[in-house]
Amino acid sequence: MKKAPAVVEKWKRYYGLFQQVWNHAHNRDELTAFLIRGPDPSPEEMETVITLIRTVPYLLRRSFQDATQSLPPSPGGRPRELSPEQRKEICFQIGQLYGQGVEVRDAQKRIARRYGVSLRTIQRAWQERGKWNSNSYPKET
Repeated sequence: MKKAPAVVEKWKRYYGLFQQVWNHAHNRDELTAFLIRGPDPSPEEMETVITLIRTVPYLLRRSFQDATQSLPPSPGGRPRELSPEQRKEICFQIGQLYGQGVEVRDAQKRIARRYGVSLRTIQRAWQERGKWNSNSYPKET
């Protein structure tokens, strides 16, 4: 990033042109039409523009690399399939079924089919039910 001020100074005079190009770059057809309608640059300007176009990806890549190094790494692992609210609702529903005389394992299987997830996912949610206090269950309507 130490070279950034020098690069900015070098390309500052072309800022207006590139700002116009960027504003018309919503899609390829619009950009092509804008470039065809625009004034023809001198051979010197054309060479400069081509050079800039070729170097922009490398400048962006370097900038993005520097920026991403300051970000924390991804947490890793597979994302959870159920939100915390869904997990609480699942435990509540299993409890209701158990209260109606359905075995816990059969209740878990029913809920797994209802939510379209594996039995093991439901079992994990059921195992974590002790982490919630009794006031956090949904109220009946």
